[in-house]
Amino acid sequence: MAKRFSTCPSGKRFGDLGEFSKGDMVKAFDDAVFKGELLKVLGPVRTKFGFHLIKVLYRN
Repeated sequence: MAKRFSTCPSGKRFGDLGEFSKGDMVKAFDDAVFKGELLKVLGPVRTKFGFHLIKVLYRN
């Protein structure tokens, strides 16, 4: 979905944002990533950048 519809540069990587720390992203995105269930599709999450579907594969 990301590769087809995203306007973000991460769309070319199938939406993969890589690893990041809590506080690196806007609050709504952070909340979903760090409070949501692993391996489940979260969202849509609305931020100032648009709407996001998020799937967290792991946390360190």
